[in-house]
Amino acid sequence: MISRRISCKPQNDNYRRLADYIADAKNKGEKTLYSWNDGCWAGENYQLAIQEVLDTQDLNQRTRKEKTYHLIVSFRPEDEALLTPEKCKEIEKEFAKVLGFEEHQRHCGVHKNTNNLHMHIAYNMIHPETLTRHEPYRDYFKRDRLHRELELKFGLKFDNGRQKNLEPKRNNDRAETYEAHSGQQSFDSYVKERKEFILESLDNAQNWHNFHKSLAQIGIEVKARGNGCIIKDRHSSTAVKASRLDRNFTKGKLEAKLGQYQKPIATIQSKDEKERYVSRPLHKKRGELYSQYCEAIDGRKKAYEEIKLEQDERWNRAADFWGNKIKAIKNDRKLTLKDRSKLLAIATGKKAENLAGIKTEIAERRAELRKQTPFNRWNDFLKWKAENGDEVALQVLRSKKEPIESTPQAEFVKADPSAPNWKLKQSQFRVDSSLAWKDKRKLISIAKMLQLQAEEKKRTPETDKRLLDKMTWRVDSSGNVLYTLKSGGMVKDNGDKLFFSVNDPRAAQVATRLAKRVLGPNVKVTGNEICRGRRVVAKEFGR
Repeated sequence: MISRRISCKPQNDNYRRLADYIADAKNKGEKTLYSWNDGCWAGENYQLAIQEVLDTQDLNQRTRKEKTYHLIVSFRPEDEALLTPEKCKEIEKEFAKVLGFEEHQRHCGVHKNTNNLHMHIAYNMIHPETLTRHEPYRDYFKRDRLHRELELKFGLKFDNGRQKNLEPKRNNDRAETYEAHSGQQSFDSYVKERKEFILESLDNAQNWHNFHKSLAQIGIEVKARGNGCIIKDRHSSTAVKASRLDRNFTKGKLEAKLGQYQKPIATIQSKDEKERYVSRPLHKKRGELYSQYCEAIDGRKKAYEEIKLEQDERWNRAADFWGNKIKAIKNDRKLTLKDRSKLLAIATGKKAENLAGIKTEIAERRAELRKQTPFNRWNDFLKWKAENGDEVALQVLRSKKEPIESTPQAEFVKADPSAPNWKLKQSQFRVDSSLAWKDKRKLISIAKMLQLQAEEKKRTPETDKRLLDKMTWRVDSSGNVLYTLKSGGMVKDNGDKLFFSVNDPRAAQVATRLAKRVLGPNVKVTGNEICRGRRVVAKEFGR
């Protein structure tokens, strides 16, 4: 079990939007197993309780900080079989008690849309009676201690926590999250890799001019910010707290060595750099994938710019044309007032229709461009390639920072699962020496599932009785294959084991079928986990 608070700026704080997201009101609860509210006079009326929270927050006009505490509690796949609605509600109450929100209003929900079951909790930080704002102090340590207690109490899988090392924290959570989701190096990591060079530059510097000149070689600079200093990228607004790198970079210690802070002069700003920060992928060897990614991103950016220029040109041309028409009608003194009004209404309508047509056409072209390149980050590109059968992308996803180099093979055809010869494709994966066994298993798993889907389609004519009809699948950032059924249930294949949604009996049937195809006929089911079982060999005893 792990948990995380999702920070939110006061101007973006919207309790109703968050509560509706928790209940998945937009999609009629497709990704929500169950949702509830607590601490409200409205009882079990979810929407009325939201309005009650908003009214309570409006009564406190003193605070300028956010009024909502958004917490996500994530569980291991093995824990899903143990988590009942009653236990989830009990877990939420324990978090509320530890964080000091026991008497506060909150909306909660359990989501199943990812490979890990997780719970969203929205706490109203304004007390319903005193109307004071409560901010939990050092909440990450309190939550970490609670994780261990709840894991013991409910028999959940243990996760690593903060208790093993209570030294002052110097990790940047935002940077780690960026690297985990994008697969690209953060600026914080770039600076830490060059820590020795920065410290050496500080030791050799006699004044701020020398220090700025040395740091310019790696594309960074030190700037004063409030009572401290930041290390900033010279080519963007990206920055990190200087003291996070080393305690010698506090403003007091820097000024004690170099004198009162001075800004870098113009000659340093224009100095040629030896290197600069670029959000490169964390993987050392990527074959041709990274060049394909850069080419696709640059091509889409160029196409967007061309579309924007065309839109502006057509928009201005149409606006000028109909603007002149309207002006001419207004200045035509030969027209009666009635005729002028009719012509102006027609011209204005034609202008609006023309501009709306241009806007719709441009939006369709942008949407088509997004379909061609449905990714913005390196990890999204890898998942897209892996979903289309690129085993190198799958290896890179699973390898994280390990070196990977191979040659891409044929892609899967997701539109028509009955078209390829899946047995031939599976044999190709098995004999490919460039693939690790776990990566072969992933690709074979996809092929096996699509083969099951094709066989079921031939065997079962009625659509309602098909378990795999409208089944979709994707590869997550860790290389796990996630299958989503039309009923909303999920099956997860992580290479060694399979997991399925406990609340969907169809998911259990599909997972068992796939496990027997992938792991062999002897499989062992424990809760919602399926693994390879021991083969029972009958022994013949003599008389």
